[in-house]
Amino acid sequence: MFVPILTGALSLRKIWRFRYYRECCQQLLKPDADQKDAAKSFERKRNDKLISSDTAIISKRRGFEYLNELFIKRHKKLLWNASVKITLVSAAVIAGLSLAFFLYTPLREPVNSFLLTNLPWFIFIMYALNRGTNFTRVLFMNCDHSLLTYSFFKQPKFVLALFRIRLREIIKVNLLPACVIGLGAALLLYLSGGTDDLMNYAVLAISIPALSVFFSVHYLVIYYLLQPYNASTELKSASYQLVLMATYLACYFITKCSPPTLTFGAMTIVFCILYSAVACLLVYKIAPKTFKLRT
Repeated sequence: MFVPILTGALSLRKIWRFRYYRECCQQLLKPDADQKDAAKSFERKRNDKLISSDTAIISKRRGFEYLNELFIKRHKKLLWNASVKITLVSAAVIAGLSLAFFLYTPLREPVNSFLLTNLPWFIFIMYALNRGTNFTRVLFMNCDHSLLTYSFFKQPKFVLALFRIRLREIIKVNLLPACVIGLGAALLLYLSGGTDDLMNYAVLAISIPALSVFFSVHYLVIYYLLQPYNASTELKSASYQLVLMATYLACYFITKCSPPTLTFGAMTIVFCILYSAVACLLVYKIAPKTFKLRT
């Protein structure tokens, strides 16, 4: 321990008298700057790969509907293709479990118990499957990055009009697998032994799509209220990152609960409705002021 302290102290004289310290550090630190530029270039190339190169993509709509339809079609690989794949995998898992119930009957009881007491796990599943963060990221990189430089785009009526259109589209993308998972969970509950209260089937079938809508609203709302990117497409909002982290932690810790499906499912549906209403109201009131490029 004393050897590096002693040698370090002896080297201070050399460092103090060295006249080219600044120039030397500039040369040493230059690769870091190059790496940052390379990382930005890689991110841009990755986003470009997600955009369809089909030059025949057209739309017969007008205004923001025209802009939105072109965006959705050009990013079909990221949005709808991914959603369809998740749906197919989910359907395959449900079909596999359904078949397993008949081939191995002891599996029915633990699955039935899980579905009746572990609905919070579906919150984490919907969190993981939701396309909201990817949607908002490419929205900025390939659309809003340019549009926010125009003053007309920042007018409240245009901000709100495009928000409604985008919310509708991302809800549609996320609802496809959510509906399959919700109906599949109700089917698995029935095949695994069922339940005396028929409301459990309805709660499973409705609460899971409701969670999908919640996450769709949540990610788009925080994007509009906190708009975290600057003109160089860098993430510059600590509050946005904190909200994303808090969302993850909330979804993780809630899986530690094991309330009855009927009670928790009903509370989940009510919460999703109230949250969506309040969040959209906040966008209506605040987004025209906050939805802008960060400096």
